[in-house]
Amino acid sequence: MKIGLIINIKRPDAFKVARGVIDWLTKEGDYCLVMETEAAIAMGYEGLGADPIEMQSVDLILAMGGDGTLLHTVRVIDGKSIPILGINLGSLGFLTEITENEIYSILKNILQGHYQLEKRMMLSIKVVRQGSAPVRFKALNEAVITESEIARMINLKVSIDAEYLTTYRADGLIISTPTGSTAYSLSAGGPIVVPQLRLLMLTPVCPHTLTARPMIIPESSRITIDVIAAQSILTIDGQQAYSLRLNDRVEIERAEEETCLIKPQQCGFYEVLRNKLKWGGGIAG
Repeated sequence: MKIGLIINIKRPDAFKVARGVIDWLTKEGDYCLVMETEAAIAMGYEGLGADPIEMQSVDLILAMGGDGTLLHTVRVIDGKSIPILGINLGSLGFLTEITENEIYSILKNILQGHYQLEKRMMLSIKVVRQGSAPVRFKALNEAVITESEIARMINLKVSIDAEYLTTYRADGLIISTPTGSTAYSLSAGGPIVVPQLRLLMLTPVCPHTLTARPMIIPESSRITIDVIAAQSILTIDGQQAYSLRLNDRVEIERAEEETCLIKPQQCGFYEVLRNKLKWGGGIAG
C-alpha cells in the first residue's frame, strides 16, 4: 500500500505527530510512504518527497492539520478518488474529525479494511472571459465572489438554469455544497445541511436588501453569475484566488468528481454538530 502524508508545516505539533505516524507505519508493515516535497525537506525526510503527480497515485492519504489542510489535500489530488483520513490538530475541524489520541487505533482498523467511505459532492467552477480559454476550478466547500477592495459592495447578476434570478447587491456571494454549509456559508447566515444530501446553496454576504435570503436549489442546477463590477475576486475553498474582470461570467454546477472521506467511527453528523458547535445537551427526564 502506498500512503501519502500531507502535513500543515505551519503547525509545529504537526511535525511531532507526523514523525510518530511515520515511525508507527514503518514498524507496522511494508508501506511505501510519500509526502509533499516542501514538508519532506522541512522534516528531514527528503527521500519521501513526492511531486503532485506521484501524490495523486497513492492508495490512502493522511491529512494532518485542520480543515484547511484537508481542503489543500483535495486540491492536491485534483479529483482523484483517493480515500482521505483527516487528523484534526486544530480547534474546530468539521472535516478532520480524528484527534491525536485516536490516530493509531483508527489507523490499525483502516489498514485492516475496517472503515466506512463517505463521498462528498464537489463544485465545478468555470470562468468565461471573452477572447480567452475558460479557467476551471473544483471546490469541496464553496466558491465565493467578493469585491477586491475592502468593505465595498458588489453587484452580481445571477441566473439559474438560464432563468434570471436577481442581481445581488451585497458584500459577496457564496455558492456552497452541503459540506460547505458549516464553513463560510454558516458564518454568513446560511443553513446547516446534512453533508450526504445532494444540493447547492446560494448565500449572499451582508446583502443590502433584507429580502435577499439564502437559497437551496437542486444539485442538477447550473448557476451563472455575470460580473458587473470592475474589480472582483473569486475564491475557491479559501485556497485559491482568481481576479475577475468586468463582464466575466462564472458558471457553477455539480462536479462529476467526488471527495472520498474515511469515516472510521460511527459518530453521527448530529453528534459532530453538538460537539463542534458546543450545543448543550437535552433536559433530563
